[in-house]
Amino acid sequence: MSELGFIKIDPKSTVAPYQQVREQILSAIAKGKLAPGSKLPSVRALSGTLNLAVNTVAKVYKELELQGAVVTRGRHGTVVQAAENRAEQEVSDAAADLARIAQLWSVDEATAVKYLRAAFSSLPR
Repeated sequence: MSELGFIKIDPKSTVAPYQQVREQILSAIAKGKLAPGSKLPSVRALSGTLNLAVNTVAKVYKELELQGAVVTRGRHGTVVQAAENRAEQEVSDAAADLARIAQLWSVDEATAVKYLRAAFSSLPR
């Protein structure tokens, strides 16, 4: 079972702890740190390790499952789902959402791209 020791919660971050955990797991999947079939710790085990509420970790696992990143197999636990081109699909879906929202609010393409570049530049390196 993966210990997910790479997950670090930044208590000073404006990003909610559950989002930090979800994003770090998704990143690990995208980078191959968590391969398809890797078993995640139980909700209780991970919540204890990270000192988070059980409901917080349960919310992370539920969102990951809704995104298709993991699958819960009852007593057999939660495992990383095989997903070819999952990262590309997620980014493509987000780009389509950005385009629809920009069009809805009459924001032109150049301005929308400017906002996207600004968002990228504000990410931690």
